[in-house]
Amino acid sequence: MNNNVQEHINQITKKAKIKYLDISNRDLTGNADLSEFTALTSLNSYNNKFENLDFLNSLPNKPNLKKLNFFGNQIKEIDFN
Repeated sequence: MNNNVQEHINQITKKAKIKYLDISNRDLTGNADLSEFTALTSLNSYNNKFENLDFLNSLPNKPNLKKLNFFGNQIKEIDFN
């Protein structure tokens, strides 16, 4: 069963305080608005069903990201711009 990542993100509270977000092993798909995760430095999202990383563009402090893990997804294309 595929789960929409935005529905999962909507259930998370205190987004502005989270530095490490683990959304791995949840069969998540789709795009998410991560604009409230202002303190995020690490995102662990292995073993989901993401096909692209476009939703990372919604992160307000992308330069603060130190670690990303999207191993085991279905990424077809990455745009580094």
